Amino acid sequence: MLRESRGTIVTVSSVLGHLGAANLSAYSASKAALLALHASLRAEIAQQPNGSDIKTILVTPGQMSTKMFAGLKTPSNFLAPVIAPVDVAKEIIRLVEGGESGEVAVPLYSRWVQVLGCLPVGLQVLIRRWSGVDTAMVELAKSQKVVLEKK
Repeated sequence: MLRESRGTIVTVSSVLGHLGAANLSAYSASKAALLALHASLRAEIAQQPNGSDIKTILVTPGQMSTKMFAGLKTPSNFLAPVIAPVDVAKEIIRLVEGGESGEVAVPLYSRWVQVLGCLPVGLQVLIRRWSGVDTAMVELAKSQKVVLEKK
C-alpha cells in the first residue's frame, strides 16, 4: 500500500473490545488488541509521506445476528438491537467506495460505549447489571448446554 500510495485497511473489532464481558475474556481481549492495532497503524501511516491516500476504517459493531451469538438475549431490542452482518457490511462498503477513512459503530449505543469507562464505578456497575453484558453468556450457555471458557 505504501508503494502504491493508496489502499484501505479495515479493522473489525467489537464493542466488547471497549467494554469486555464476563465469560468472554479471550474474545474481548482479542477485540481490544484490534483497537490498539488499528490506532497504531493509523499513527504509523500518518507519519509516512506517501500514506495520505491510505484510508483506515475501524468497525466496532454491537451484537450481530451470527451463529456465535445465536440465542443470546438482549435486555432491550430498542436500546440494544441485534444487527445483521449485511448492515455492517453496507456501512464498510459505503466508506470504501467513498474513499473515506472512518468508523463503523452500529447500532447507536456502539458509538457511545466508550463513555462508560468515564463514569463513576458505581454507575458502571449499575449499567452493566442493567444491560446484562456480564450474565448473557451464562444464560446462553445454559440454554445451549455449553461449557464456558475456564478462568
